[in-house]
Amino acid sequence: MDRRTIYALLLCLAVFAVFTGLQARYMRKPQPKLVPTTTDTVPGETPAPVAPLTPVPGAIRPVTSLAVAEVASRSVVLETPLYRATFSNIGARLQSVELKRYAAAWGASQYADRPGHRPKRGHEVPEGDRVSLAGEPAFALDLGEGTAFRSLAATPFAVAESTTAAGTVGAVTFTARDSSGLEVRQTWQVDPASYRLDLEVAVAGAPADIRDWSLTTRSWALVNDANVDQEARSVRAIGLLGKNLHRDGAQGLVGKPERLREGAAHWAGVQTHYFLGLVAPVGAEGRAVVSRGGSHIVTADEIARLPNGAKPSQPVAEGTLIMPAPASGAQRFAVYFGPSDYFSLAKLSGAGKPGSLQLERAVDLGANWLLPFSYPLLQLLRLLDSWVRNFGIAIFLLATLVRVVLHPLNMSSMKSMRALQKLQPEMDRIREKLKNKPEAMNAAVMALYKENKVNPAGGCLPMVLQMPLFFALYAVLFNAIDLRQAPFFAWVHDLSAPDHLFTVAGFPIRLLPIIMAGTGFLQQKLTPTPPQQATTMYLMNFFMLFVFYGLPSGLVFYWTVMNLYTSLQQWLAIRGEHGVVVPVGAGSARAKP
Repeated sequence: MDRRTIYALLLCLAVFAVFTGLQARYMRKPQPKLVPTTTDTVPGETPAPVAPLTPVPGAIRPVTSLAVAEVASRSVVLETPLYRATFSNIGARLQSVELKRYAAAWGASQYADRPGHRPKRGHEVPEGDRVSLAGEPAFALDLGEGTAFRSLAATPFAVAESTTAAGTVGAVTFTARDSSGLEVRQTWQVDPASYRLDLEVAVAGAPADIRDWSLTTRSWALVNDANVDQEARSVRAIGLLGKNLHRDGAQGLVGKPERLREGAAHWAGVQTHYFLGLVAPVGAEGRAVVSRGGSHIVTADEIARLPNGAKPSQPVAEGTLIMPAPASGAQRFAVYFGPSDYFSLAKLSGAGKPGSLQLERAVDLGANWLLPFSYPLLQLLRLLDSWVRNFGIAIFLLATLVRVVLHPLNMSSMKSMRALQKLQPEMDRIREKLKNKPEAMNAAVMALYKENKVNPAGGCLPMVLQMPLFFALYAVLFNAIDLRQAPFFAWVHDLSAPDHLFTVAGFPIRLLPIIMAGTGFLQQKLTPTPPQQATTMYLMNFFMLFVFYGLPSGLVFYWTVMNLYTSLQQWLAIRGEHGVVVPVGAGSARAKP
């Protein structure tokens, strides 16, 4: 694979990005929904009397004997050192999960404008500036599926809280029943050491047509990261069926029927660039996952926090796990709302052990064939950061190690390419002389290669061998949450977002992509190129500046370092050149016309 092929692939990526951006702009907006008002919970409060339900087989929304407006709605909070989960007693919905140790880019103190004031990684973030995964609601349990689907969204639930020895609420149980004997009970319990919530569901007396449960996770407003457009392209509904991982972009689902996939479902959920919402059955399997897409109408509060020019609607995704209702007893689920951190999820899931939840597979580190490269590279990057305490320096060291390991292959490739370039005039002469005798022409060209000890595949093969590593590095640097809001130096405060030096007439000036383009021109200067291709290659450097101008600064910095090392290797290859071209007939091998 030559350099022009690589550029062509990057061009395709750019065209795809433009297409998805236009698609997001003209997404169809959903009809507005009524959301019940909630009030603060009072720990230890006596549960409200159970409100009866009147089941209507096949109905989308149940009819209650007591109107929702007449039932006092309330919120219930489960809190740990890592998060604050807020529930509503109407529908027993999980409304939001606030992550205490992750700062939102667009918060009350406007960290996007003052990134140097962010709390250090791992420290608690002030209220109002935390990442909030609030998805209208973020998680919901309903009965049935398809034509038998019965929503519990308007159902008032009785609330019973359980406190821990420390006096905090450690578990909450929501219960609703009707006069026919139908009873729905949900018990939520916190895990103080992780972002996992344990959910136990028990349904008794369900009508005969209710054979499944629908557990739906919904994505959240995009106010958590600096690059809103990039985050919008990352909103997806995801699910793991058997060994197959499915990701459905929200923008591609808008205005289309839901996607139902049947099989042994391990989990379902949604994800944005750096955060996940997942639900997985414990000790059992679902029978299907469903993906849906829609739009979130940005509220006045969100508009005030977002940058100027923010779109009035944002893509949202819904991922539903269809779970067969057990014949008797309760079913447990693991519900995860938190960072897209591969190693934390692998530990939480019990990766490699029997009965593993496999939640770590939701982390996007490239296609399956890249994962054997991506995981070690991410682990190495984190190890380097643990030594130098700066992910920018860790990226530099990682690029250096990659170049050192691949140096023999790179030098072999460069020398072969330069040798082929030196042979080009002689090959052109042979082709012109023997243009009417293809067999003799091929024999003469092969003889020229042999006499000059040049392998025609020597320039391409080493590059092909490096491609999996290149794509794995791209996936790691683009998606690793470790780089989110990680400062480097000076004006580079966030390696997961484009750098921003200053603004001229509303246009952001980014220095790192300009430096990267400069290193690209240096590399091109040291790479002998036929005159007819030189102009095209220089124009490609301008195109690369355009492509990388809006990419995360960590990725741009990595590419800059690699350009510098490539230039150094080109210089070493030039210094090591010797000898002249041996024409056909000067050696032992000859091809007669």
